[in-house]
Amino acid sequence: PPRSAGIAEIAAALGDRALVEMLAIGPDLHAVTIVDGLLRRHRLGARDTAVREAGLLRYAVRRLAEDDRDRQALDALADVAERLDGHLLAPLLGGLGGRELVIAPTGALHGLPWAVLPSLAGRPFTIVPSASAWLHAHGPGPAGGHTVLVAGPGLRHAGREVDALRRLHPGAIVLDGENARAETVRDALDGAALAHIAAHGEFRQGNALFSRLRLADGPLTVHDLDELTAPPRVIVLSACDIGRADEGDAVLGMAGVLLALGAATVVASVAPVRDAATPEFMSAFHARLAAGQSPSRALAAVARPLGAAGLLCMGAG
Repeated sequence: PPRSAGIAEIAAALGDRALVEMLAIGPDLHAVTIVDGLLRRHRLGARDTAVREAGLLRYAVRRLAEDDRDRQALDALADVAERLDGHLLAPLLGGLGGRELVIAPTGALHGLPWAVLPSLAGRPFTIVPSASAWLHAHGPGPAGGHTVLVAGPGLRHAGREVDALRRLHPGAIVLDGENARAETVRDALDGAALAHIAAHGEFRQGNALFSRLRLADGPLTVHDLDELTAPPRVIVLSACDIGRADEGDAVLGMAGVLLALGAATVVASVAPVRDAATPEFMSAFHARLAAGQSPSRALAAVARPLGAAGLLCMGAG
């Protein structure tokens, strides 16, 4: 686990970013912010209210992943996003300005589709288990490294998605069809700078090490990735519900385990992803990555379809 870091060390690494770390104290939710080296504590209101609203928000996003024209779900999403934004972020905005945010939620808020909150629209941000975990992920990584693009079975648009990305990343290792075998993919991921995996994902509640990606010859589990010498620096999981966090104070989804294994940044979804929504979105996102933007800035800059509302940047950003 990442070592505990001091405030001065975190503040220096943040630069012009701001940290928002949330914590539950009794029935209340609080936030600690670090902005320009200054630490402040803010009371955000009742924890139970935030958890209840977060559940409503996730439900609306899941419905819209099935049908993005569901008027009832659209109205519910707008209403609850406004309320939750007022509860969690509005009390902090005066001191945050337009800064990029590093957000460390607490408990059930880890699994929130944060990008639908109005205050985060168009703003770069990343979700982390803790400030110390962000500092660990943010550290310098190895230079260079290759790009891996993987298309798993059973996703109608995965092949089209990877074909488009191949043009943006000439020289990438492309594994699709029968070539997208679990052992081949695992070996290709070792030492990669960037890995994009378009595959069905399954989150194992209570045992994240056995969360899995479905590949041509069977599953690739997180446990399998523990054998990598150097996990990819940036991992994009273009899959269904694979980043979802379990209840509790740590990110227990596949994304959290990948960060713990040494990946710096994981882009994954905390809600089902609509297969048809991702190819154009991912092409625009990767075009910005290829041009040198960080994952958090690239994700914030791309117009986001409702079918990809749950996609988040986690880790270093």
